[in-house]
Amino acid sequence: MAVPEPLPALPYKQSSLLSARAIFQNYLGDSPLRFPTVATVPMPAMNSVTPLRVTGLFCCTLLALFLSACGDKEKFTVTTSVEQFQQLHAQQKEDDSTQNRINLAPLVLADDADDTEYLLGNGDLLVIKVLEESGLNTEARVNSRGSINVPLLGEVSIMNLTAGEAEAKIAELYRRDYLHDPHVSVYIKERLSKQITLVGAVEKPGTYEYVSRRRLLDVLAVGNGLKKEAGAYAFITREDPKTRETQTYMVDLEDLVKNGNMAHNHIIRGGDVIFVPESGQCFVDGAVRNPGTYPLENNMTITEAIVVAGGLAGYADDDKIKLVRFMGRGKERQVVSLSYSDLQAGVGDTLILKDQDIIYAESSASGKFFSGAGFSLGFMGTGMTFKDPQR
Repeated sequence: MAVPEPLPALPYKQSSLLSARAIFQNYLGDSPLRFPTVATVPMPAMNSVTPLRVTGLFCCTLLALFLSACGDKEKFTVTTSVEQFQQLHAQQKEDDSTQNRINLAPLVLADDADDTEYLLGNGDLLVIKVLEESGLNTEARVNSRGSINVPLLGEVSIMNLTAGEAEAKIAELYRRDYLHDPHVSVYIKERLSKQITLVGAVEKPGTYEYVSRRRLLDVLAVGNGLKKEAGAYAFITREDPKTRETQTYMVDLEDLVKNGNMAHNHIIRGGDVIFVPESGQCFVDGAVRNPGTYPLENNMTITEAIVVAGGLAGYADDDKIKLVRFMGRGKERQVVSLSYSDLQAGVGDTLILKDQDIIYAESSASGKFFSGAGFSLGFMGTGMTFKDPQR
């Protein structure tokens, strides 16, 4: 019998003995030398996990998620019902309206009909010319007593006179002692006494010269218009030139700007102070899509505030939408709760928001669980994950 040639070095492969056996058989061909059949034993996979371990991991994860989701408490506790809340603030609104009627007076329409010219005052610089005698021409500034120094005449009081009235007065004084029929002109070179002050929610607040008769919209245009957060009303403080008493007037900007009601476009006088307050802010937080601080527009409701914040999130508790109102120093804040069905029924449209109100949508435990839970695939197998949707 022929002796087979020596076997070459064969590569060792731990995972299977069948591969080595196939190589030997291919080398020997029909040789009577055969390897016996060898039963192969596969090596256990390193990343295999027993069913018991998978079940235990799943149960622990599920328990942790359940405890985490159910652990939240309500952020605000209800203190009053919707009916009591509405009755209380209806009375408060009536009291505020009465107080406004006491402190604020409407602009008198007779002021608008009076084509008032600029009234001379302290600090104004005047150019005075006499047609018949150029040597009497001069520049004079109104002093703190409301007078100017005029050649030959000395000190002449012109406080709260118009330029035309000052011309007539100076001409009359010259006519008495110096000139037969003088013609006097008075030109206002600098207007410092009757400036307009514009403050508040305007793009360019400041003090502006009162060049000529202007109305409210003209003055707002000089200040580059209103800011986005401007309120619905403007307040004009005016001093009576005779009595020196001040009075504050309220103007409905909402009706003037948005509806174009020119009845509110009143004449502005020199020395007026125009204040445009901001509309205020509300805070929308909790289970809403875009929580944050939002400016209050005129008569903004709780329903509109939720819409501005993007609406309720998927994990919101539909029965626990809270309105929190600060009642003042030393007073307990009020918390009223509404449901989503209340909002659909229009109850939310009856609750007008005030400055610093808080709208808070409570979250649902089951909603947070299903919104934050998920599955993951990895090296060690399939698992579950949870991410708090409110963070």
